[in-house]
Amino acid sequence: MTLAERLRNWQATQHWRRLACERAAAEFSRTHTERAMGAHVLRLDANEAVVRVMYMNGRVPLDRCWYAVQRNGGAIQVLSFDEVAPMESPWR
Repeated sequence: MTLAERLRNWQATQHWRRLACERAAAEFSRTHTERAMGAHVLRLDANEAVVRVMYMNGRVPLDRCWYAVQRNGGAIQVLSFDEVAPMESPWR
């Protein structure tokens, strides 16, 4: 693999990661009154990303919601903590 191919692959991965975070944050804003503080990809597959959205609720640590975002533009699915627990570490 040439350096240019590696760069294109990295750019495509970063674009998918950013798009997944933006779509999850938009879904959160559509369904919640709280303000999202940020989003983070927990798992990135070719067709699906699992994204954690953190939001303010007046206490520390921030509350979190998890979403499964489909790359093809399909419905965004809300996940429970039990579904993402293996991906979360205790310090998050």
